[in-house]
Amino acid sequence: MPDARVRLDHVLKLTEEAAHRTLDLVERSGPLADRMATQAAALVEPIRLAHAAYADSAVGALLSRVETFLLCAERDGAAVRANLDEVLMAQSYQDLSGQIIRTVIKLVVELERTLAHFSKLAGERPADDAAPVQQVSAGHGHGPAIPGANTDAVGEQQDVDALLAAMGM
Repeated sequence: MPDARVRLDHVLKLTEEAAHRTLDLVERSGPLADRMATQAAALVEPIRLAHAAYADSAVGALLSRVETFLLCAERDGAAVRANLDEVLMAQSYQDLSGQIIRTVIKLVVELERTLAHFSKLAGERPADDAAPVQQVSAGHGHGPAIPGANTDAVGEQQDVDALLAAMGM
């Protein structure tokens, strides 16, 4: 049970860190996209006027390309801003998943407490006095190694090769 709590706490920490990093990057990128779109929009009309004056020259052709670029920059900046807003909204999953994980951690703690109580009622020795219980390997069906969790997991490729060789594979 303590191992399950450590793993759930680790997942919670990872998702919170990732969500905060994402939100920070989105919040820093939004004003950049806004500024690009605004500045591009502000330059479109002066470029059109200049293009009209130089319509039949190489400068006119260049101004036409600049105008097209500015229109695209304005449109794309607005689209990037809209996408960033969607990312902000999508990050709400982290808050919900965090609440669920915290509830599961409380459930695990309560289950552990209840099992200890039943053990005491049944006349079993308290866990502190009990004979050591053989631990299930953390590497067996529990995912990657987690800091603070059971460290019986295989960590290196050499360990994996040795384990497979011991199994005759």
